[in-house]
Amino acid sequence: MITAAAVAVVGLAAMGAALAQDFPNKPIRLIAPFAAGASTDVLARTIAQSMAKDLGQPVIVENKPGAGGALAAEIVAKAPPDGHTFLLTSAGIVTMNQHIYEKLPYDPIKDFTPLTIAVRMPIVTVVHPSLPIKNMAELMAYARANPGKLTYGSAGTGTSQHLAGELFKSMAKVSLLHIPYRGGGPAMTDLLGGQINLMFVQVPSGLPQVKAGKVRALAVGSDKRDPSMPDVPTVSESGVKGYNSDTWYGFVMPAGVSAPIAQKLHASILKALKENEQKLTAQGFNVDGGSQKEMADTITVESKKWAGVIKTAGIKAE
Repeated sequence: MITAAAVAVVGLAAMGAALAQDFPNKPIRLIAPFAAGASTDVLARTIAQSMAKDLGQPVIVENKPGAGGALAAEIVAKAPPDGHTFLLTSAGIVTMNQHIYEKLPYDPIKDFTPLTIAVRMPIVTVVHPSLPIKNMAELMAYARANPGKLTYGSAGTGTSQHLAGELFKSMAKVSLLHIPYRGGGPAMTDLLGGQINLMFVQVPSGLPQVKAGKVRALAVGSDKRDPSMPDVPTVSESGVKGYNSDTWYGFVMPAGVSAPIAQKLHASILKALKENEQKLTAQGFNVDGGSQKEMADTITVESKKWAGVIKTAGIKAE
């Protein structure tokens, strides 16, 4: 006998499928927690343009930088769960911020539906050419001989660049002095000018400076070498076994979005990534495009990892 509960479940499934067929029925907002013109902004606009063609509605990128991504995350967390608002999130927004900020206007687990990790970006360690350092072994030897004298800049306290440095300090057992900036651009400017000694910077941001000979690349922080700089070894290869400071960017939606709509957006994002893979790879992004479950599992694992790094370093939001 078919129970009332079973009928209700079938009815909800049919309703969800019908909603997905009608979706989207108005422009979609893609909230990006970065300033216009950043490498990640290019990612957002590239994907939005392809998705608009696929879905038949404009996908409008809205830049909402500030508060370590919390401003953008709050907008999406509080948006109606109808699929018409989603977030380009950094790894930090959903794995690091909750361990750095005493209060956040969003819950990284409860307030979002993961869609996919779109791209991964190894972090490359770069030094000013004036330093007598050609590889990671020499960097570690120099840091141990001159504790606290080498300075590394980052886009700010608690950012992926900062935490990559703290993870390196902890695993390599070296002392480096962290200099936080209000963004990666000003930090890179000071590195080029020799005001700081090194940075742990995302490959898309560091690659142009490496190619121009303005900084020297020592190692990438991923499990394997990056295709855009195949001659640069990994940090793990260079003597710090198991080091991985990869960062990534992905897409999440408000919690409560129906599964059929989430699946439709997921498929559209993956199609956009495939269409633009060559363009994104040329800019230093490594295209991922995994499942919703893979993204959820990554968030859980990395949240625990970075919680330990943040606690050991005593990092708190300023």
